[in-house]
Amino acid sequence: MRRLARLGLLLALGMAAGACQSPTSGGAAPVMVVGQWGYAATQTSPVPATISGTLTISQQNGRDFQGSLDATQTDGQGNLTHVSAVVSGQVLDASALEFTAFIGLAGRQHLGTIAGDSVHGAWVEQTSGAVTSSGSFAAALPVGP
Repeated sequence: MRRLARLGLLLALGMAAGACQSPTSGGAAPVMVVGQWGYAATQTSPVPATISGTLTISQQNGRDFQGSLDATQTDGQGNLTHVSAVVSGQVLDASALEFTAFIGLAGRQHLGTIAGDSVHGAWVEQTSGAVTSSGSFAAALPVGP
């Protein structure tokens, strides 16, 4: 329970930082994130699961970006579920970004740290203000030839 509280605080602080930034302020984004990212995530609550697939950032206008997530979620019993999401987010600074993957009516809010061609961080899904699922994620651009 304490871990969920820390995760919630981390995401709240990240979203507050993002809310303080105007999408038009500062001009160009400090980091370009357009591309196809290999995406992997773990869900730690309410039940363990893994998610893997492709995060495609197709458009970036300044700090704002949009794209999609196409992935497969595997639960603890080995059951597979296709996950398809619209993604919308913002580069916060040269080392951080936040985005939401809208899966159906639910949004999984991600806050990540950028390190070269990779991003890692935490995500949380909330319904009616209550955390319904959470975990960690990592994404990496493919290594070129």
